[in-house]
Amino acid sequence: MIGRPTSGSLASSFAAVVSALAALSCCLPLGPFLLAATFAGAAGVLLSLQPYLIAFSVLMLIVGFVQAFRSRKCDRRRRALNVTVLLCSTGLVAAMLFGYVPASAPPGQPAVADLQLNTFRQSFNAAADRTRVVVLLSPT
Repeated sequence: MIGRPTSGSLASSFAAVVSALAALSCCLPLGPFLLAATFAGAAGVLLSLQPYLIAFSVLMLIVGFVQAFRSRKCDRRRRALNVTVLLCSTGLVAAMLFGYVPASAPPGQPAVADLQLNTFRQSFNAAADRTRVVVLLSPT
């Protein structure tokens, strides 16, 4: 029969997929490193575009709210999923905007400072007679 696959063709297709995965198994550990390098390069480019992207996000949220409330005038009902996605998007953009608020320390604590490598190295080396601990925290 022409339109119906036989068990032999299914088995050979399955064997081809398994052999392709076996051939890739030696290269799979490189995948996360390549993805990390790609995302690191993209993050550097996107960081410079961040203010424009946030402004675009705010503009798109405004368009989303206008469309959501205009649909009521057109006798279309709003779906709960659409409203939920719109509110979640608003929360994410608000969190990104919160990142632009200047940081300030609570009263009685030293001011928040940007880390400058040269000043850090000098103060670290100046305290050679005391115990020093450097802790690096990363969100990833």
